[in-house]
Parts: sequence; C-alpha cells; structure tokens
Amino acid sequence: MEEKKRRATKGDISRHEEIEALVKEAGQNLRVWCQDPTPLLQRLQSFPLERQEDFFLSLLKEEGEDFLPLVKAIMGQEEKMDLAIAQALGRWNSARAADWLHQLASSVSSRAVIKAIRKSIFRLRSQGWSVKDIGDSAPSVYRPLPPSPSEGFLSSIDSAGTRMVWLSRPQPLQGVFAFHALISDLQGIIDFNGFETSGKKFHEYLKEYRVAVPYEIVEADPQYCHGLIIEAAAINQGKGQPAPEGFPKWRPLMGIPPELPLRPLIYSHFSEEELKTRSDLLDRSGSLFELSTFHAWLLEEEEMQKYLILLKEASQSRLVLTPYQKEGRVLEIYRQAVEELFDKSRRALFRRRLEEMAYVLWKNGKQDEAQMTLAAALGIESEGGIFFLHPFLLEMVKRSLSARLEEEAQKKEKESDLLIKP
Repeated sequence: MEEKKRRATKGDISRHEEIEALVKEAGQNLRVWCQDPTPLLQRLQSFPLERQEDFFLSLLKEEGEDFLPLVKAIMGQEEKMDLAIAQALGRWNSARAADWLHQLASSVSSRAVIKAIRKSIFRLRSQGWSVKDIGDSAPSVYRPLPPSPSEGFLSSIDSAGTRMVWLSRPQPLQGVFAFHALISDLQGIIDFNGFETSGKKFHEYLKEYRVAVPYEIVEADPQYCHGLIIEAAAINQGKGQPAPEGFPKWRPLMGIPPELPLRPLIYSHFSEEELKTRSDLLDRSGSLFELSTFHAWLLEEEEMQKYLILLKEASQSRLVLTPYQKEGRVLEIYRQAVEELFDKSRRALFRRRLEEMAYVLWKNGKQDEAQMTLAAALGIESEGGIFFLHPFLLEMVKRSLSARLEEEAQKKEKESDLLIKP
C-alpha cells in the first residue's frame, strides 16, 4: 500500500513538472503559437483530458490574461481541447472566466463541450461570481475588436538598389506586429526592426517617415512586401552574412511568405508583351530624369573616373577637330561607358529596379511615366544592335559624368577663392 502511494506521489510530481515545463515553453513561444498553435496542439494531444485541463488552468493562473490570446487561438479546433478549456475556466477564480466561457460557447457546437461549459458556469456561481447562462439575450461575452487587415508599404528605389519596406500583421485580439526593413538588392537586409503597436500608431510612425526621408512611399500588397524582405534575407544568406539582429526572432510572426521569385507588381497593371513593342516609349525614357524621382540616380564617383579622364583628354586634345568630330568622340566615350559599366548581370539588376520604380510612379498617378519606365526596363536587356544605345542608361551616364565635372569645377573655384592674394 505504501509502495503504491509513493509511486502515485512520484507520478504527480512528474506530471506537475511536465505541465510546468510546457507552460514555460508556451511563454517563450507565445507570439509564434498565437499565430499558429499547431506545435502546442500536437504536444497536448498526447495528454489525457485531466492533464490538458491542468495545463490550461496553470496557464491561466500563472500568467493570467497574457495567455488569453493563445487560449483564443486554440478554441474551436478540437473537441477534447475545448472540453479541457471549459473545465479549466470553471476552476479559474477570475471575473474573466465567465466572459471566456461565453466566448467558447459561441465558437463550438459540441453538446459535450456545451454541457461542460454549463457545469463550469454553475461552479463559478457557487464560488460567488455572477454569471449568466449561455443563451441569455445579453450574455456577458468578451468581444474583441476585429483585427486590423495586413498592410504593406514600400519606398522608391535608388540607383544603388536600396529601399525601405514596411509590413504590418494583425495580432490576436488587438494591435499589430509591425516590421520595417532597409533592404538592398546587392547587400540584402541592411537594417530591420520589429515591434508591437496599434494600427493608429503604426500609421503615425509611417507618416513621420514620409516627412523625414526623401523617398516616395506608396502602399503595396503586404504579401509582396513580405516577399521583398525574404528576397533580401536570401541575399544575406548567399553572401554568408547574417541578417540583422532581431530578424530571426520576428520572422515567424511575419506569416507565410509568398513563393520566390516575385513577379513585380507593375505587371498587374500593364501588359509586358504590349510595352515590349512600344519603341516610342523606350526612345523617350531618357526624359525620365526630369522627374524628381530619378534626380538621385547617378553612378558612383569611382566608376566614373576612367571616363572623366577620357572626356578631359578629348576636350584638351591639340588635334584640330570639327564640332562634329568632337561630338562623335564624346558620344564614343558615352558608348564605351554604357557597354563597360552595364554587363549582363548589372542590366538585370537595373531592369528590376526600373520595374519597381514603374509601380511607384503608377501608384502616384503618373501612368504615362510609369509606362515609359516599364518600357525602359523591358528594353534594357534586349540586343539593340551596334548603333543602339539604351536611352535611359545613356542619359544616366551623361548626367553622372556632368555631375562629377561640375563638382570638380566647384571645388577648383572654392580653392581659388581661398588663395591669399598678395
């Protein structure tokens, strides 16, 4: 007899430790399991009903309302689990227990669960709590506000392939999980931030960014924004560089990502096949630099040095050249720069950047400019022949060289002004 008691006591201790360990694990994985409670459900399925009830009661007693979103995520999925929740709520000495019993009743149809709910209501009444029967015309039911929809926002992209992306996902019961990433198509995720907030504060946060940064920011499909961040994370991985601290922790809360590779959003609004034939739009794509959107699209100073030297040599040549010959020599330098700086892989990068910019322009109501940008993107990898230079790339080379020459002239003028005259 004494031996049986010892075995029972050891069994109770072991069961209690197992439940405590699972409650602790639930606390560590609360955000993830609220989104997808499958891992917890799989663990609980091996428990008998009594132990499941003990688990939910321990969860509620030890952590209280912090765990209600997790209980909410489990409700209505399995009859056995609903029975355990109903019985645990009857033993939870809290005013919220009545609300959640009514909440459970509204999400199940099982007679066994409804019967367990009624028993728990009776138990709560016997403990002095005022609880209305389920089915009353005005039950005391806790009704959370409907979750905010997922949202996505992205900025324009610069000539180096850098942009910002925002994503918000509703969290159970209230508020949103918000994510902000600075990404690059060359470096991957440069910076990442995840946080919990309300929908209102998320929009205020975004409004501050619109004022503070020079980028244009537009709304976009949240799944696409999610995909952009995952694309960037893959670049980090491919380069053998870890993503910024915090990204691995928040990544599961971003939801299920779309399949890669992504198809740029602009193709939902314009026909690729049609714009491939619009040579008139491609021919005018150099004029896109008149838009403020493209003012900062300049090539790096280091890669311009070679062609700056060639331009200076052409202008300082002692050979007597006609204006036509000088113009031809300068054009040849531009052609050389385009051919050498934009190899196949770099043209593919700029095609994607232009596709992304086309969407930003379209979203801002600039349909003609968006079509011109997309035509430039589609024409950037085509073979145009020996006498063809891509108008957009040619103009970017011209503007980049002109900007460097102007900087040098201003620097010399400043140095000249600083000279002390005798």
